Amino acid sequence: MRKAVVAGILVLGAVGCSTSQSRHAAQDAQPIAPEPVVVPTVPPKTPVPEGTPVALATRPVGDSDAAAAAKKAGKDVGPIVTYAGIARADGRKIEPQGKTAQGVPIFLHPVGSGFMLVIEGKPGIANEEVARGIFRHDPNDPTQQPDLQIEVNRPLGDGNPAVCDARKPNLGGIPAIDPPSFAPSPKVSAALNDFGCRFEIFIESNASGTVNKYGDFEFFNPESKVQFVMVVARSWSFPLGDTLVSVRLRDTEGHTGPIARFIVRNQPKPTPVVKATPVPTPTAPRRRE
Repeated sequence: MRKAVVAGILVLGAVGCSTSQSRHAAQDAQPIAPEPVVVPTVPPKTPVPEGTPVALATRPVGDSDAAAAAKKAGKDVGPIVTYAGIARADGRKIEPQGKTAQGVPIFLHPVGSGFMLVIEGKPGIANEEVARGIFRHDPNDPTQQPDLQIEVNRPLGDGNPAVCDARKPNLGGIPAIDPPSFAPSPKVSAALNDFGCRFEIFIESNASGTVNKYGDFEFFNPESKVQFVMVVARSWSFPLGDTLVSVRLRDTEGHTGPIARFIVRNQPKPTPVVKATPVPTPTAPRRRE
């Protein structure tokens, strides 16, 4: 009997401990309320009706009537050259040193290479997009000319007539066209392609080949829509003296624009003349008597 009572007490104690532990465990297992998360609010946007077209990058819309009227008046209706000149090797603008009696800008550089030629353009009277072909050559078809049409009246480098010899091991110069001409002849078309293939094309001002005075990429003329840049290497360097550069652009409809001209003057800086410093003549010491 006594053994049974003791056993019962032990069982009740065990159950009580188990119940107490379960109660504490249940209290410990209660979920902790999360801290409130602050979500930034976005101001509501103006509702856009379904089906509204998304604005895309715009292109110039051609004006055939204006182009036809201008052609009758003898005007060039193609792209306008908005900048034509040179820049330093780091892309900064070099201002012209003056102009000729005919108003042609003169750009001075102390050596014939180590700088850049920069050509920029925008749509002309026809309002067609500026075409960007820099090489379109067929030796059997002289009407095939690039959209960037640039030439010089004096040979650059060795003036090699080979077309687009701008890569090693065949590095050569650019032949001259004198007097300037854009006629569809084999010689002219070959020279235009030989010159044009050395340029690079830029269509965004903030990713151009030139920089402004703050060092940021930017076209030289804010109205420009396309830029062509060529590094003047030693193999096609400008000769000493004045070289006339003539350039025009063509649009996507084949219209050519007005011709722009500038002069690159390769004039080394004069060697400074060192003046001889006069040496004083020593005087004989006087003797005391």
